[in-house]
Amino acid sequence: MRVLIVAASPEPISGLPRDVDYIIGVDGGYETLLNQGLNPDLVVGDFDSFTGEVPIDAVRYPSEKDVTDLEIALEAARGHGATEMLVYGALGGRLDMTLGNIGLLEAYPEMRLFTAGQTVRLVGAGRHELPRQADHYLSLIPWKRANVSIRGVKYPLDRHDVVSHEALTISNEWAGESADLIVHEGMVLVLYIKK
Repeated sequence: MRVLIVAASPEPISGLPRDVDYIIGVDGGYETLLNQGLNPDLVVGDFDSFTGEVPIDAVRYPSEKDVTDLEIALEAARGHGATEMLVYGALGGRLDMTLGNIGLLEAYPEMRLFTAGQTVRLVGAGRHELPRQADHYLSLIPWKRANVSIRGVKYPLDRHDVVSHEALTISNEWAGESADLIVHEGMVLVLYIKK
């Protein structure tokens, strides 16, 4: 089940996907959905970033809580059987929130984060095919530490230890129509970055 989740990014969000099974508006992300002609199935949040009229059937939470509004939405999506979570509006803006949202990828591997020209997901051990995307770089950032092989790229690696404080795997390019990432140990953030 593909679930679209739209959070309250301060950056403009355009081109939301329509081929989804369920839609969740998170706080101010509800307004973004309405502006794009999409009616969410669920609206959640403390509504500190929304200035309009909160829908009657919205699930409201207090602003003082131990989880973010996005975490609440992710749990709701999982409860509805999500196998893929497409999350918009969770990158940009406050750096602490952006880093926290990226950290959520570890708990929600079915989630992908989208912003203008960029996609972020976290992958673990195994082989991952990474299709070429025109006019994008392919960056692979170890989630702390990883051992990887990268094939089908301009700068390949073979069973190489990579760590988060080195830039070795930033801004790579495809050599063909797809690349192979093999994560032998650890976890890796896979980023498609618009050139």
